[in-house]
Amino acid sequence: MFNNNFFRAYGFWHWGEGFQTVLFTWYMAFHAELTATEIGFYQALVLSPFLVFTVFGGALTDRVGVGLSYVVSTSVFAAILISYGILDLEFGFVPELFFLYCIGAGIVSAISNPAIDTFIPGATDQPIQDNSLLAATAHNIAKLTGNISGLFLPLLSATGGFVVNGLLMAISVIFLRAHRRAGGGRASPQLGQNAFQHGIFRRVVLHYRICPENFDILLSSALLGLIIVPAGYILVPLILRERFPEYGDMIALIGISSWIGAILATAATKRVSARILRPGAVSLAIWGIYGVGLLVLIGVASFPALCLITFVFGGVKVGKALVYGKYLHNSPKSDLGLIVAVDQTAFWGLATLGTAGMGLLADVLGLNSTIMLTSGCVLFGVVVLIIRGHFSTMVQA
Repeated sequence: MFNNNFFRAYGFWHWGEGFQTVLFTWYMAFHAELTATEIGFYQALVLSPFLVFTVFGGALTDRVGVGLSYVVSTSVFAAILISYGILDLEFGFVPELFFLYCIGAGIVSAISNPAIDTFIPGATDQPIQDNSLLAATAHNIAKLTGNISGLFLPLLSATGGFVVNGLLMAISVIFLRAHRRAGGGRASPQLGQNAFQHGIFRRVVLHYRICPENFDILLSSALLGLIIVPAGYILVPLILRERFPEYGDMIALIGISSWIGAILATAATKRVSARILRPGAVSLAIWGIYGVGLLVLIGVASFPALCLITFVFGGVKVGKALVYGKYLHNSPKSDLGLIVAVDQTAFWGLATLGTAGMGLLADVLGLNSTIMLTSGCVLFGVVVLIIRGHFSTMVQA
């Protein structure tokens, strides 16, 4: 994996993304000293393009070619990051400039994110399921590295942080170009007018009607985004704050534990991938166990135990990786970027809404009641997917 230029590009992009998550929060809370309301506004602003622009970005990727789309959008992303760092050094925090940064960074991220995923099926000569698991492992390692890198922000300062973040994105572009020059990347095929004779929405609906297996995978992404991802963002930090406030300065260990668990889970699954003939059934089992396991949070009695639980919960990320390769395999080549973008909209868009909703529920119902409700919702989603049947019968691509 580490000798493959695509996975190097994939890793540096997600390293930059993980680093940006820490940088963005640190910049607003400690450098600019914004209020809670302002922080919430800018968080929503930078994520908003994933709700309204990702699908159109995916369609644009299919039209111009994935290589050109990724190289241009990610290069612009790098330029925005570096330019904003220099502007902050010159002028300090200026709300109007930060507003433009959030919009610009959000739009190019919404284009480059689905674009790079379209290279996964042909990343190596291995089966698509193996490539998906390799990509998930690279993603998890990069996210962990990004979180750890965030510890150096006080030394880098705001300008240094934005410049380093931009350089990570630029390095990703360099490795992807090398991957394509070596013949490892395939541009989108030349398309006739018939490929685009229908509108974007109609093409999406038609695909999921023809391929109900992909529609169920999309439903699973919605389950992850709406319920499972927010559980990590809301429930675990609230447990730390309410039960173990003396460990508040060590909150980074929670995220590190989760990503280590995810890395080990995807790496171990890759080793036995050839024996996983029913990846959908395995994913359902993983999500079902997670749904029941959430109830353990009600009785967690120590900070080390909480770290151990989040380590185990990190393994739930392998469920998505197991079926994502099949999703890519089932998607039409002419609309691959579009179909990937729809999946990412379901995941990240609903994660934005789910996080806000779960925080509100915790305030209204209380922490333990929210944990029980979340557990029930996860299990309900798993039951719905079992009843629909496509996950249970899914075979390797």
